[in-house]
Amino acid sequence: MDTDEERDLRKLGTLLERVQQRGEQTGADPNASNVAARSPLAGDDAKTHPFELSGYAWHALTVATDHLECLRTSVFGPPVNGRIEARIQTHAQSSLVRGAIENGARAVWLLGPKDRPTRVTRRLALQRKEVKGSYRMRELVNQPATRTKEEALTRVNDLLAAALGTTADEAHQKLKQAPTYSLIVREAGDLAGIGADLAEVVWSGCSSLAHGDQYGTLGLLDKEVMARATVRGRDMAMTRVTGNISNLYWTTFAAMWMVEEGFRLYQARRTPYA
Repeated sequence: MDTDEERDLRKLGTLLERVQQRGEQTGADPNASNVAARSPLAGDDAKTHPFELSGYAWHALTVATDHLECLRTSVFGPPVNGRIEARIQTHAQSSLVRGAIENGARAVWLLGPKDRPTRVTRRLALQRKEVKGSYRMRELVNQPATRTKEEALTRVNDLLAAALGTTADEAHQKLKQAPTYSLIVREAGDLAGIGADLAEVVWSGCSSLAHGDQYGTLGLLDKEVMARATVRGRDMAMTRVTGNISNLYWTTFAAMWMVEEGFRLYQARRTPYA
């Protein structure tokens, strides 16, 4: 490990210490997610009940924090003989970073818009996505629900129509196109101040490693050619691939930025109007 890697590893350790503190704060305080009356989130929740926006956003933030906590314990295990050792994986740790930035972005995407109609529409668009996913799961395990999928989707449409003062057909038009995670990450990147392109680069790069895609493996990890040979007229190289400490630090930094912006927005939206 060279000097730059040592520096980035120390910076990664400092960064992940903040994750531990955040996890302890949210886990120890039962009122951490409480929403004050006459706050923006209280109004949002009234429009989206029983699919409260605040609970959905808070869940996303706690899931993001959980991924980062797991990353911390994966990289820095308990002390051994008074020493803390670091372990850098090639692919798995980027899966955790991906989960963190994805969930942090979901919270920012929900909480970031200044107007209630957009926040409410986004929450209910995600609820339609939840309905479709849950009914697909029920089909696979042969556990039918008490209401049909169409009834569940109509319920969501009707909620938006009532919230916006529109017809059910107009509400359906707003909700029929499910938001993709690529869109959520990009728009959250702009809202968080890191930019749509950078947010997508981090998310997509971590996704490529999580999926085991070759372009991620070859483009984002450290490589060392161990041996070369010519086989049947073709030049071949045996290459050792190892984790890239700098890449892990900077992607974690971006994920942390997104998650912390989500917590900042949640605090602002749950605070009563002045």
